[in-house]
Amino acid sequence: MPSAEIRMKVLKVLDRGGQRVLVAFGWLLLWATRSGAASRCVDQPCSPPLGNLASGRELLTLSSCCVNNNSHQRLCSYPPHLCPDNTHPPSFMTDDPFLHPDTWWASGEDDVKQDEIRLNLETTFYLSHIVLVFRSPRPASMVIERSADFGKTWEALRIYAHNCRVEFDLDDDLNQPGSLCTSRYSNPRPCSGGEVILRTLDPSSARTFDPYSPEALVRLTVTNLRIRLLKAQTCPVSINYSAERTNPTDSLKSTPSVPYAIYTLQARGTCLCHGHAEYCIPYKDNEDKRQKSDMVFPKCQCVHHTEGDHCERCAPLYNDRPWRPANGSSGEPNPCSKCECHGHADSCHLSLRAWISSGGTSGGVCDNCKHNTEGRRCQRCRHGYHRRMLVPLRSPHACTRCWCDPRGALPPLPGEVGPWCHPKSGQCHCKSGVGGVSCSHCLSGFWGFGEDGCKPCVCPHSCDQTTGHCLKSFPNNYVVNVPIGGKIPDVDQMFTAEKEVSWSKELEVSASHNTGKCRCKEKSLRSITDLCRTKHDYVIKASVLSAHDKGSHAEVRVKVRKVFRSGQVRLHLGIISVYPLSWTSRGCTCPILNPGVKYLLAGSEEPGTGRLLVTLQSVVVPWTPRLSLLFSVGLMNGCL
Repeated sequence: MPSAEIRMKVLKVLDRGGQRVLVAFGWLLLWATRSGAASRCVDQPCSPPLGNLASGRELLTLSSCCVNNNSHQRLCSYPPHLCPDNTHPPSFMTDDPFLHPDTWWASGEDDVKQDEIRLNLETTFYLSHIVLVFRSPRPASMVIERSADFGKTWEALRIYAHNCRVEFDLDDDLNQPGSLCTSRYSNPRPCSGGEVILRTLDPSSARTFDPYSPEALVRLTVTNLRIRLLKAQTCPVSINYSAERTNPTDSLKSTPSVPYAIYTLQARGTCLCHGHAEYCIPYKDNEDKRQKSDMVFPKCQCVHHTEGDHCERCAPLYNDRPWRPANGSSGEPNPCSKCECHGHADSCHLSLRAWISSGGTSGGVCDNCKHNTEGRRCQRCRHGYHRRMLVPLRSPHACTRCWCDPRGALPPLPGEVGPWCHPKSGQCHCKSGVGGVSCSHCLSGFWGFGEDGCKPCVCPHSCDQTTGHCLKSFPNNYVVNVPIGGKIPDVDQMFTAEKEVSWSKELEVSASHNTGKCRCKEKSLRSITDLCRTKHDYVIKASVLSAHDKGSHAEVRVKVRKVFRSGQVRLHLGIISVYPLSWTSRGCTCPILNPGVKYLLAGSEEPGTGRLLVTLQSVVVPWTPRLSLLFSVGLMNGCL
């Protein structure tokens, strides 16, 4: 047979043998031809192109002992020192039929009745189809087997026999469709150039078959191939091999008669990537790809946020959903989903419990949260740190260390390390009588800041917070300026003193009508935090309507505009009475409540009657816009 005719025969066989089987991978070929697309894998499944799995790999045979500088093969039945010369080694079956049309592998001499060809792969591959082009007459019986566990077990993919019933006691699929044995490729004619074709997929089901399904893994994966040539046959007519060469004399002298001779072995397949890769690459990045340009490499270049030699798992930060192979039937790529770790973790893992509890929407748990964060999504500050509200959560500086004055803050609980503060507000746990975000000073009415906290003042009104000496008046009222939409800073350092508020004597209320003998200053309010820590029975915003001297006591009518806290008596918006108590020998009531003015009122209830009392320890502060902002932020932080 002329060499040009051999080349055409190989092309024809390859085309016809793989044409219908490749329908299962048809969507791959279609997308590969789309122009202008950056990648075939964008929003769709993809798989590397098919190639010859035998190219670039060693083929082992029983009869060919010495190849590549007399290296001894494991399948060889000869001792190494008895290996005959081999002018037609197994590697000739996988060389380029265009560049080397006149090369072939030849088995041993006529006395070799059976032979075997084996291809051992280094990992699992997809196998599409196999094509053999014989130089000798095709065998009267042969078996093509595969292993998916590196040679531990073998499965017959196809049995070929001139007579299936005689050779293997099996039906012929020409008469019984679906039988494992076929006589389709066992005719001795043509005497040279005859092909044997194996398709791993039934062409009739290839259009609807999903090549990435579990069923496909069972049918298409391979780690080893074995071709057992069991029974040779001769051509009915004498074959003149010299017709295939330009020099018939040399051919007859150099080519002895052999039972098996093969021009080409094509094991068409690709690396196993589960629909998540476009190319196959070597295991080692520095491996020269140019020298093995026709080789199907074993490792996948993964996309869809997958990784692994076969893209068999999700990338470290993409485990919010279970890994799944792509779906070749529906066209769904099934990419891995990224975990929301707010930039504070490099990996996550899938929690089945979280996945089920979310209804199958999210199951990722971030690993080893950084930047002093913790939680399933690294969404909160860890113990000893609190959020900086003006810094985005994704910032590495979103959490800052708690600073709590060791003299005023409670010590850590057993097993805890370092100071504790509220993870959102940064408020520390203060000792008795101590206030401030960092527990750095005494509350109003307390003194002696130290290791034991602060001691209550034993005075009719206030006392010096350092010495405990009684004072004749309250300190000035302080108000913090909080920007709209901002966070309360360390309020203890931001309060500034305002001028003393003095009311007209005509509007002063006294139980003994001694208004000219009373001189009051408003009780200070250092911070909303201090207000929250002082256990007032009621906290309201109210407008003073009128003040009445009842002789034995004073009664002030107010209109409640906002209730922040209620005690035993449930407060509602509307008009109620509050009762200032005299606290001096002159019978003065203080602080003064001016009619027509809005106040923040905080105090205690009278036991038994539930009357709202205004006493020395009550808070009476005129309501200002700045105080309104301060209360708004306090409400958002859950203080009130």
